[in-house]
Amino acid sequence: MSCRPRPEERATERSESRRRRGRGALLIAALLMFHAAPARSQDDKVLVQGLFDAEVWKTDSGSRLLSKNDGDTAPAGRLRLWAVGEFLPGLQGFVVARGEDGSGSYEGERQGRIEQAALRYTFRAPLRLVLEAGRIVTPLGNFPRRRLSTTNPLIGSPDSYDVSYPLGVQAGGQVSRFDYRVALLDLPLINEKYVPEPGTILRPALALGITPRTGLRLGGYATRGPYLNRDLDLFLPAGAGWRDFEQRIVGADIQFSRGYLELNGDFARSSYDVPAQARAVRGKAYFIEPKYTWTPRFFTALRLERNDYAYIQPLGPGVWMGTAVDFFDVEAGAGYRLGPGAVLKVAYRRDRWNVDDSLKAYLPNGYSVAAQLSYTFNLTSWVERPR
Repeated sequence: MSCRPRPEERATERSESRRRRGRGALLIAALLMFHAAPARSQDDKVLVQGLFDAEVWKTDSGSRLLSKNDGDTAPAGRLRLWAVGEFLPGLQGFVVARGEDGSGSYEGERQGRIEQAALRYTFRAPLRLVLEAGRIVTPLGNFPRRRLSTTNPLIGSPDSYDVSYPLGVQAGGQVSRFDYRVALLDLPLINEKYVPEPGTILRPALALGITPRTGLRLGGYATRGPYLNRDLDLFLPAGAGWRDFEQRIVGADIQFSRGYLELNGDFARSSYDVPAQARAVRGKAYFIEPKYTWTPRFFTALRLERNDYAYIQPLGPGVWMGTAVDFFDVEAGAGYRLGPGAVLKVAYRRDRWNVDDSLKAYLPNGYSVAAQLSYTFNLTSWVERPR
């Protein structure tokens, strides 16, 4: 078994593809911002808020998971702004934009994008149903709904699957103790470090949950569909198309809180059809994350993760690599609330790769040390005139 690094050009291709996929979201965002203006004239506020993260990282130079800036100190700054406006009773539009810079940022360079831009309609009681359409956050798994630094008790994030913002439609609601989300999304739930960049094609997604008692929610989710893209047709066996190869994911998640203890966890099994291979590549991934608040301002958290993931890449026309690579990582951190909207966190993370000796030079163990200052603010309150 051998794992080759992905070509450097692939990062550029991903950026170009993201820009293409973002055009639809930019159009939605422009329409939402245009139509949100009348809300003030009707005494219905347009809510505009923001979140700023300042980070500094120090890592080793070799880890495929944790390394930033070749091991040198890596600063990062990230700004998110979101606007929410109500057009009609029950009908809202919202936009979330993100800009970042620094060698410690997600992409290691300056960039800006529209993360979310959608319309939402909330039906009146007793029908507890919400419809969304546009660029939304993926409804699958435990971590996407806790992705922001204000809800993530650590600085890093699970490596199992990237938090994505597909174009799609979603219906969600609650019946007694049960909740559900049913969606059609144009992107799969993957980590692009391990499989080719996906093409856009609608695929179903389902998430269900039950709250048997206060403070405990048990959930499950599933999705399936193509995960390759049309540019890979050149590398496929004769007569095959990129839509013929599917990814399947089934997962379960948990949320629990009691007193000052919070616990989150996620477990998922995946299966990938690989071109030119008779058997699918299967993987599993999980994390468990406890957090304890010791005082109103001070908390600690821990995340233990295992990712036995599918690594799939084309090596040439009709020749594909499809294998599983296994690693563990643990992140421990502490946070302190400096004041309203301001939180300072520090965290230490290590990974350990469970691979053959022949691959340890390519997949060495590594570490990261990080500090993050987060600040939330309300732009609307800054510009409001007193009544």
